[in-house]
Amino acid sequence: MPKKLKILISCYACSPKRGSEPGMGWSFVLGLSKQHEVHVIVEKEKWQKDIDVYLEQYKNENLNFYFIHKKRNRLLRKIWPPSYYWFYKIWQKEAYNLAKKLENKHNFNAVHQLNMVGYREPGFLWKMDKPFVWGPIGGTENIPWKLFSLFSFYGKIFYGGRNIINSYQRSFFIRPKLAANHKKSSLIAATPDIKKSIKKLWNSDAVVIPEVGAVQLSENNITKRDHNKPLKIVWSGQHTSGKALHLLLKSLVLLNKEISWELHILGVGKETKTWQQLSKKLDINKNCFWYGWLDKSEALQIMKNGHCLAITSLKDLTSSVIIEGISLGLPVVTLDHCGFSFVVDDTCGIKIPVDNPNNIYINFKNALENLYKNESYRVSLSEGALKRAKDFSWDSKIDQLNEVYQKLVV
Repeated sequence: MPKKLKILISCYACSPKRGSEPGMGWSFVLGLSKQHEVHVIVEKEKWQKDIDVYLEQYKNENLNFYFIHKKRNRLLRKIWPPSYYWFYKIWQKEAYNLAKKLENKHNFNAVHQLNMVGYREPGFLWKMDKPFVWGPIGGTENIPWKLFSLFSFYGKIFYGGRNIINSYQRSFFIRPKLAANHKKSSLIAATPDIKKSIKKLWNSDAVVIPEVGAVQLSENNITKRDHNKPLKIVWSGQHTSGKALHLLLKSLVLLNKEISWELHILGVGKETKTWQQLSKKLDINKNCFWYGWLDKSEALQIMKNGHCLAITSLKDLTSSVIIEGISLGLPVVTLDHCGFSFVVDDTCGIKIPVDNPNNIYINFKNALENLYKNESYRVSLSEGALKRAKDFSWDSKIDQLNEVYQKLVV
C-alpha cells in the first residue's frame, strides 16, 4: 500500500458526467482519492455543477475541490479560435495564486498539472518549491506530410497550418521547457511517440500513461460470426477530415466480391455528406449504416454487436474509442501510429503501416479479408482484446501514477 500523500492537482476540465478531457480528469482525481488526500483546482462555470451534484450523493473526505471562473470572450473565440489560450493562461495564473495560498495551509507532498493535455500550456505549479508532476502530455507530434494526400482541401489547409505552427511553438515556447526541467519533476507522456518528442525537445525523460482508460470491461461475451453472415465493421468518431473515414471506404471497395460485410458508422460532422456521397459513388452505400450521434449506451451496444473496429485517424493521441473497442472484445484494425501503436499489439489487432495511400488501402483490405476468412483468428484477437483492455483500466493507471508519486516524493 503506497504512502498516503497530500496532492494538489490543477485539473481545468473535470466532470463525473462527461467524457474526453473532463472525464479523464475526473477518473484520475477520483482514483487517486482512494489512497490519498487530493485537492483539485477546477474551472467553475462548466464543471462545478456536475461535481457538486456528485458530492451531494457520494461523500468523499479525501476529495476537495476549489473552483475558479475562467473569463471568456465567445465572440472573439468564434473569430479567432486560438484566443482561447489567452484566457486559459489567465486562468492558470489564478490557479497558481490559489495554489500558493492552499500550500500555506496544507503543505502538500506534490503538485500535479493534469489537464488540459496539450503541451502548450503547462500552467505555473512548477514554480512552487514542491515535487512536480506534469501530464499526460500530448500535442507535440506533427502529422506526416506523406499522409496529406488523404486530406480534403480544407484538411490540407488546416492540418498543414497546424504542422507549421506546431513546429514553431514546440521549439520556441519557453514555459513548457521550464516546466519540463523543474528541479524535481516527473513527466507523463500520453503516447510513446510523445515520450520520444519530450526527450528530443526538452531533454527530459517521461513515463507513458495514456490519457484514456477502460471504465467497464466486457463479461467475455465475444460476438461470434457464422460463416455465411456478414463481417460487421464498426467505425466511430467525429466526421472531420483528420478522422479519414474515406480511407476505409476506399479500402472496402477493394474487397473480394464473395466477402459479405457491413460498415456501422457512428458520429457526425462536416464530412458526413461528403463521405455518404463517396459511399454512393463507390457503390457500397447499401452496406453502410449511418447512426449519427447516439447516447453512449446505444453506441456501445452497436460496437458490442460488431466483429471488429476500424480506426483511420490521421491525427490523435490515444482516443477513447479504441479503449472502448478492446473493452468490448473487438479486434482493432488501425494505422500504426499515434497512441494506437501503443494500445494495439499482435494479440488484439492488426496494425497498418503508415505508407503511401495506395498501400494503406490494400493493407486495410487484406486485414479485413483475413478477419472474414479466418473466424478462429478473429475470435483469438477478441480474446486478446479483452485481456489487453485490463492494462488500460483506471485502476491500472492509478497504480502507475502512484509509482510516479512515490519515486518523486522521498
